[in-house]
Amino acid sequence: MSEWQPIASAPKDGTEILVCKAGSEELAELISWNQVLLRWLDRNAEPYFGATHWMAIPPFPGH
Repeated sequence: MSEWQPIASAPKDGTEILVCKAGSEELAELISWNQVLLRWLDRNAEPYFGATHWMAIPPFPGH
């Protein structure tokens, strides 16, 4: 499984990734980089701010 990495190293090709905010008790979110708006968007196409770390979405168990 992937390790958490600094957000600066996250792919900006539209790939959906799992992110979190360091020091926050919020759950991780799925976001992707929008190449037109040049910002991170959540699954509702809302801007997402404050991500500090990311990782690839792990495969489901048994796959």
